[in-house]
Amino acid sequence: MNIIDTVLKYNNTPLDEFEGFSPNDMRNLLYSTFDEKTSPMVINTEIDNKLIENVAFYKHIIQYLEILKEEEPLKLTQLGNLPRKLCRRLCDLDFYEDESSKRYFEEFPLMKEEDSAYINMINVLTQLSGCTKIRYGKMTLTKKCKKYLDSKETSEFYIHILESFIKKFNWAFSDFYQEVQIIQDGFAFSIYLVQKYGDKKRELEFYCDKYLKAFPNLIKEFFGESYSNSKHLFQNCYHTRVYERFLKKFGLIEIEDKYKFPAEKHFIIKTELLDQLIKWKKLEP
Repeated sequence: MNIIDTVLKYNNTPLDEFEGFSPNDMRNLLYSTFDEKTSPMVINTEIDNKLIENVAFYKHIIQYLEILKEEEPLKLTQLGNLPRKLCRRLCDLDFYEDESSKRYFEEFPLMKEEDSAYINMINVLTQLSGCTKIRYGKMTLTKKCKKYLDSKETSEFYIHILESFIKKFNWAFSDFYQEVQIIQDGFAFSIYLVQKYGDKKRELEFYCDKYLKAFPNLIKEFFGESYSNSKHLFQNCYHTRVYERFLKKFGLIEIEDKYKFPAEKHFIIKTELLDQLIKWKKLEP
């Protein structure tokens, strides 16, 4: 066998570190994720709308857009931000990322959009997804967005927002960690891990170890091998971006947090929505 045949064979060989994907499969999963011909991942559009309607993040986006529809054209601040009055109205509707954020703003009322990373995220994401537009300091809904809202195409709109979050939104947004682009690029592999092992609760560290097994240079490349706590830093970054701000927000997993000495433990379990949304196909070499 010549070297070309050897390389071709290796590139099409299922590998344990890739959970049975071949190098070719993994490349397509990372860089052609939404290509129907080459990607192992398939987004299923036949979803039970009730599962989507129960996702708090999705409901908040719909509420936000409906409020903008009432108030358009919405005059923004001189800095181009949402007005304080609107932000406080959103807080009254429980637009909070978690309970700790809610308790904070109940004690210290929000003064500007940037005070709430959650409201800011929704504003940025709806702009990036083409739902809103700004002209001459005023925000309005796009025709495409109004069509979505009027049609009540729940699954179609949910998938549109999901794909916009994956393709256009920077997951390093306001989390204070390094860029680590492979975390966002490898979102589909993270999904695969959760679908494969998420029938029962497993600790975040289990998934982190699986991810690092597939991409062993991550710690050294992004956090430096001289740091004794580099794996801990990576795990925190991975948890924040993939599990808290992506999978949990879109209703694809549930997270149970428990404090176990010496640190908090995060237990992950997949939801029915995840299994309905994402399907996998076996690609021929």
